[in-house]
Amino acid sequence: MQSSFEKVKQKLLEVGITSESGIHSDDLIISFEQKYGFHLPQDYKKFLLTYGRINYNHQISYSQITNIPKHDERGRMGYFYYLQNDKHDLISNIECYLGRMPESMIPFADITGGDQLCIGVTEDVWGKIYFWDHDQEHFDPTEEELWNNVYLVANSFSEFILSFQIVVDEDVRRDLGIVSVKTTPEFLKLVEKFKSKKQ
Repeated sequence: MQSSFEKVKQKLLEVGITSESGIHSDDLIISFEQKYGFHLPQDYKKFLLTYGRINYNHQISYSQITNIPKHDERGRMGYFYYLQNDKHDLISNIECYLGRMPESMIPFADITGGDQLCIGVTEDVWGKIYFWDHDQEHFDPTEEELWNNVYLVANSFSEFILSFQIVVDEDVRRDLGIVSVKTTPEFLKLVEKFKSKKQ
């Protein structure tokens, strides 16, 4: 029988996610955990140890337990953060969102537009995956308001990964056939007027 993480690795392979470089060491992750005073969930820790910086060249969607206002039923992945010093560095992104999201979670991936995917790192939410909506962010929020733009996505990192699907571009699949464009005399007059102005 496959272990839970073996299933995660199989799913990542199915959707074309591979390790690009920089697989992280145990010492690096232990140092990271000590810096912030928490322990990462085991499945996410194994992901960092196995993959480091990852690479994929197509859109990937994931399922969400909670309906998120003004967002599609399935979310779309951006970039996973990792323990290397660049714009997708895990530490710099944690620092960026300190005081902007609940202290019980850290961002581990971004989504196009500024939203974040977060993982719980304290006992009450440990290992759960959340969506942090930047459009609903409060200025100088109270502890309660920090939760107002947070939505549960999955009960574990493994559950989150196992929901991955490659996004098929409907525009590529659809055969448009012959496309015709109709114009009115008024439109043609405007075109001629514009052309004469340019001359």
